[in-house]
Amino acid sequence: MREETRRKLERQLWLERAKKIGMGVAVLAIIGALFVYKDYDSHIDNEPVPGTVIAVGPLNTNSTKMVENGLSVDVKLDTGRLVNVYVLRTTHPHVGEHVNIVAHRHHTGRTTYSWK
Repeated sequence: MREETRRKLERQLWLERAKKIGMGVAVLAIIGALFVYKDYDSHIDNEPVPGTVIAVGPLNTNSTKMVENGLSVDVKLDTGRLVNVYVLRTTHPHVGEHVNIVAHRHHTGRTTYSWK
């Protein structure tokens, strides 16, 4: 085999190896980013938030046990925001009732609410 042909062949082989190595590094970077995101999402700051119950209704779910035991409550926060909170029927929420719910602020920026 001529020297020039051998160099071209080796160059093509190294390019293929570099592509595979690059794809491997990209996959590892994505997996690492997912672990960091999950870690940020697991760190939560809890803050009590006052609000008023404006609607109480059944849960919209396929689980009959959850429908029997839970309610969907719409709460208008004192800041003006409307949120939906799932509660147990044993808490007996009533429309117009002033309640304190808990805002869970995740470090990723996501905010969830739960009944206090």
